[in-house]
Amino acid sequence: AKSRTPLLVLAAEAGVPTSNFFVAQDELAEAVGAVAERVHSPDSAATDTVRAWARATHDRRTVVLNLPLDVQRMEVRDVPRPSPPAAPPAPAAEESVVDELARLLAAAERPVFIAGRGARLAQARQPLADLAEACGALLATSAVAKGFFRSHPRDLDVSGGFATPLAAELITAADLIVAWGCSLTMWTTRHGRLIADGATVVHVDSDPAAIGRNHPVHLGVVGDVRAVAAGALEALGSARPTGYRTEEVAQRLAAGRRWRDVPFDDDSAACRIDPRTLTIGLDDLLPPERILAVDSGNFMGYPSMFLDVPDDDGFCFTQSYQSIGLGLSTAIGAALARPDRLAVAALGDGGALMSICELDTVVRLGLPMIVVVYNDEAYGAEVHHFGPSGHPLDTVRFPETDIAAIGRGFGCDAVTVRATADLDGVRRWLDGPRTRPLVVDAKVTEGPSWWLEEAFRGH
Repeated sequence: AKSRTPLLVLAAEAGVPTSNFFVAQDELAEAVGAVAERVHSPDSAATDTVRAWARATHDRRTVVLNLPLDVQRMEVRDVPRPSPPAAPPAPAAEESVVDELARLLAAAERPVFIAGRGARLAQARQPLADLAEACGALLATSAVAKGFFRSHPRDLDVSGGFATPLAAELITAADLIVAWGCSLTMWTTRHGRLIADGATVVHVDSDPAAIGRNHPVHLGVVGDVRAVAAGALEALGSARPTGYRTEEVAQRLAAGRRWRDVPFDDDSAACRIDPRTLTIGLDDLLPPERILAVDSGNFMGYPSMFLDVPDDDGFCFTQSYQSIGLGLSTAIGAALARPDRLAVAALGDGGALMSICELDTVVRLGLPMIVVVYNDEAYGAEVHHFGPSGHPLDTVRFPETDIAAIGRGFGCDAVTVRATADLDGVRRWLDGPRTRPLVVDAKVTEGPSWWLEEAFRGH
């Protein structure tokens, strides 16, 4: 619901308050931001269902369709089947507002575009790339749109806490930031500090309520991202400002676009591997056609930013609810949705153990996926959040767990990785028939990740 996922949930409903199964399902759904609908009678069942489906798809909402038990027992007469309603047209931006956006683009010396989920939904990659080419803008994304501009020469990858030092420098130096279907949350803007005080901020979104919700804007453009980008390009006319389109910036991006290009001191120890070294090694081994689902935790920046994905369909981010334990089930869905790609689940040991029973699902479905567990024997985020303040950590640390053995018990292949050489086990699995999923129990070094300090600023 928090991600505005168009999802229809069918939920049986005990309508009698004296039933032990009775719960106020409408209030339960609405409490988490979902929409409650109901099948009221046999005669209205089809109409009620179509209405719920339309609400989910057209409004991009999670809809809980309640199915009362007494109604389920009733006979359905031969009633006409309703036709699904047409999707409402996307809002059209005012021409004068689009012209103002074009004027700002023409005047900007260092423009940066940040595309979010709304740009993905509008399939606006090419119009935004064309507009960026015309005005010399650099291209970045929010975390949920990672991979959207993959292979573009001016792609900065993810803005915010995950941003590389180079990306953060160039975004902070921007004199114009245009958010395209991106809500500019504290994560995307590093609590606002990534956007310079003197920068002009424009927000383009089809939802008027989203404009300026998280960060002040100088110009709000209500409209479809794809259409606004095309309109701004037309309004720009023959003007082709240099913007950030310089040889110096191009060379710096070519040399330091990715986190793996940033030098680091390898902290690998005798029996522990640095998570950066681990993830770079996996990135070199795994086939490019992959789909990555990342759980939450101290570890999550490493797979998110050191594992490349081929496009925005290759990255599934589970942070809208900010809970651990959601990565494995998300990866299962990704594996089923894209069987043409290798599904990779990246989990911390805490989140992995919380959802470990889903390994049975992976085996039962015969999914040839990889489950990588960053195992530091702790709820790492809590250790590094509370430890410096002197809080006892005995409840967030736990004894060594042989997650590889647990994986084998569920019927998976498994390998324990303590050093780079141990990745040969992953290579052998990739070269083999892949008849069973692979669990990688990566014994990683303990330490706060670079993005964690940024995250804790909001706590």
